[in-house]
Amino acid sequence: MVLARRAGADERPHRIARLRADRLAAGLPLLDLSDSNPTRYGLGAPEALSAVAAATVRASTYDPDPRGPLPSREALAALRGGRPDDYWLTASTSEAYSWLLTLLADPGDLIAVPAPGYPLVEPLARFAGVGTVSYPVHYLHPHGWWIDLERLDALVQDPRVRAVVVVSPGNPTGAYLQAAEQDRVVEACARTGTALIVDEVFGPYALDGRPSSAAATSGCLTFTLDGLSKLLCAPQLKLGWLRVSGPAAQLAEVGRALDQVADAFLSVGAPVALALPELLALAPGSVARTRERLRVNLATARRVLDEQYRVRRCDGGWTFLVDVPRYLADDDLAAALLDAGLWAHPGWLYDLDSPGALALSLLPEPATFETGCMRLRAAVDALA
Repeated sequence: MVLARRAGADERPHRIARLRADRLAAGLPLLDLSDSNPTRYGLGAPEALSAVAAATVRASTYDPDPRGPLPSREALAALRGGRPDDYWLTASTSEAYSWLLTLLADPGDLIAVPAPGYPLVEPLARFAGVGTVSYPVHYLHPHGWWIDLERLDALVQDPRVRAVVVVSPGNPTGAYLQAAEQDRVVEACARTGTALIVDEVFGPYALDGRPSSAAATSGCLTFTLDGLSKLLCAPQLKLGWLRVSGPAAQLAEVGRALDQVADAFLSVGAPVALALPELLALAPGSVARTRERLRVNLATARRVLDEQYRVRRCDGGWTFLVDVPRYLADDDLAAALLDAGLWAHPGWLYDLDSPGALALSLLPEPATFETGCMRLRAAVDALA
């Protein structure tokens, strides 16, 4: 049997992943400092499942719409702006990316993605037969991150680059797209006919910075992504959405083409789609509870770790970066932490070019989080 190369069937687990699997298989304890699954930490809105259950009765009749139920899109437009017809419901942000790769790029084309960044778009692009090219996002402590706009401008000159992905705030950088950056990115995309994809799933979770939004623009064709996974801490509900904006002359054609893609998948379950208006009403309370958890834990990280290490500026999101003393190479450091019963993502996983950086989750219960930070400091100090 021969499988497609783009399926990644020949990829083998990294050494650190194998060591982690061996430890778990042996039944040894492991505190995962990078776990970003909110359902394990008592976050979200317990009423969400009841809202979906209540909508099940209304789902007994199948009435498909490639964009999703109109009342749900009306609720999104009332909350986020625009018209109901500007929105498409998807099963997840990942699926929204896959639809846009189908819509915007042919095999052999390219999508520009930020580096450092979460390794999501790259495999999705590979599955679609599309390549990726990265533009740098730089860091200066304690001021924060900024996009290398000159590099990005050079990339979009290549006609093979069909879209630019911006994540605001970034994961794991936590950096919001700033207004001046947005203006430059939109201008570059408009000038070259390149689409802009803005992922705002972590948008409400401001920490060191102030939230910003590029939810809609008339300057270039723009697709804005969001969903319940982060908004309600409910990845299991499997509902996301994308909003389309841009020059009026392009929107009708884009809408027809995106309808065809969505109609071929029809992937969103009717109960959760119909429950969206009620679910959106739960979002303010869920976001407030989660944001407070994030702020408490970030303050703890600085209190425990900043004395000897460096906790980087984190404008928003669920993850922060800490630079630890470079006693070992990154993979050896991760292995040493495993020996100490700790798991943390090394920076290279996100294309960070600075060794000694670890990406940690801000979601755990505060007592567990503080214990984890103290154990991390002790484990690293023991390597000196």
